[in-house]
Amino acid sequence: MRKMRILFVEPAGSIGNIFSRFMAIPLLGPVYLATIAKIAGYEVAIFNENIAGRPIGRDELEPVDLLCLSCITATVERGKLIADQYRNVRSAAHRSSRVIIGGIHASMLPQDVASHFDQVVIGEAETQLIDLIEGTLRDPVVNGERLESLDCLPYPDYSLMGDFGNRRLRPVMTSRGCPFDCNFCSVTKMFGNTYRAQSPARVISEIMRLPPGTVFFVDDNFAVDMNRSNELLDLMISRGFRNKWTAQVRTNVTHKPEFVAKMKRAGCKVVYVGFESINPQTLKDMNKAQTVDDIKRSIKVFHDNSINVHGMFILGNDSDTPEMFRTTADFSRETSLDFVQYSVLTPLPGTDVFEKLEKEGRLLHRQWSYYDGLHVTFAPKHMTAKELQQGMLECFRDFYSYTNGMTDALHSLAFGSKAVFQNLYKQVYLRSLYPSFIRFAGKNMVRQWTKQNQQYLSYLGNSPESALSPAAAV
Repeated sequence: MRKMRILFVEPAGSIGNIFSRFMAIPLLGPVYLATIAKIAGYEVAIFNENIAGRPIGRDELEPVDLLCLSCITATVERGKLIADQYRNVRSAAHRSSRVIIGGIHASMLPQDVASHFDQVVIGEAETQLIDLIEGTLRDPVVNGERLESLDCLPYPDYSLMGDFGNRRLRPVMTSRGCPFDCNFCSVTKMFGNTYRAQSPARVISEIMRLPPGTVFFVDDNFAVDMNRSNELLDLMISRGFRNKWTAQVRTNVTHKPEFVAKMKRAGCKVVYVGFESINPQTLKDMNKAQTVDDIKRSIKVFHDNSINVHGMFILGNDSDTPEMFRTTADFSRETSLDFVQYSVLTPLPGTDVFEKLEKEGRLLHRQWSYYDGLHVTFAPKHMTAKELQQGMLECFRDFYSYTNGMTDALHSLAFGSKAVFQNLYKQVYLRSLYPSFIRFAGKNMVRQWTKQNQQYLSYLGNSPESALSPAAAV
């Protein structure tokens, strides 16, 4: 008897979001689910349009008995199109088929996707996956169950994604949930505000199996439980873990410089930190639980330990005025951030921000492909939508410029030559040179984004030709 063929798909985002191509990281949900299905004996594959660099085609869809899509808000419109395409392909072949969707958007707005799919899964699906596959769980909307022990998850099988298994950057998830309650984030709605983590022994067992390269700990906060994180770092050092790694953390980890120093000894090379804003009132409005002084201190502590800092900012909150663009750009340069990521406030379904702006009638549209952090989708309070869009672009242009890139490169070369003799080459020279390269590349990416999004910029400017075409974002 032929095995059921199951395909897990992660759709691509907007063609206008060229920044997402710079570091294509797959969602881990589909990878875990596909691995579980493979272990259960099914014929399984994963198609990730971002990783593949092309749309999924008829050849991938036609042999499939069960199609499972996982979508975030920015990819859900593409997911609907893939589901419709699959049904047309299977109908032409006179074969029965089913399509299931999961992921954060479907979990927040199941009614938005229900007409395109046979079943919608809300929340985590690992414990109910086999019942879904076998058809013993037939409800149109299925409420998932949160895993109490993440140690029961299998090691993700990246060979199911084809060529991704040969890449040097590997995502690793060690926890779910977040005890914080930032008003722009939907993590707590999806995974809860209770922090659930794999044991350090389980994590070290997984990462010691990985090939040479860089590990990206995709946890929303790598160091919620400092005792657990300390134990994991000790294991990484004692076991001789040699891969470099990056992680997302909050500014509060730098209250303990000794912990940051241990991160460096364990191989940390970059931290991704959600600074969000240097407007004190905005930080309060966001429920961010940090201050501008916390942000400044954290940058210094990370740099003192030769760890690169990727600072993430959100622009356009109700306490922000147009002056915030200039002050944020100046702050990014004056604090010597290595990389920055500017986003516009995005009202993602499931967040307090979405509920507030929807209630106030300030959402511009619901064309979800534009809800990617790079397109303004609401009416700001102290500026026009186009002013917010242009302000974000100016921040990018200020940081990712040829002038700043050349200055960084010359500084690193000059300082690095001295550092060689001081046995500080890796700590100073390499930390500075790579960011200068990224500044050169970033300038070109900003130029491409502006060119590809002229229609959207026109739409925001309310010009006569500003009709917004849904197809433009897919």
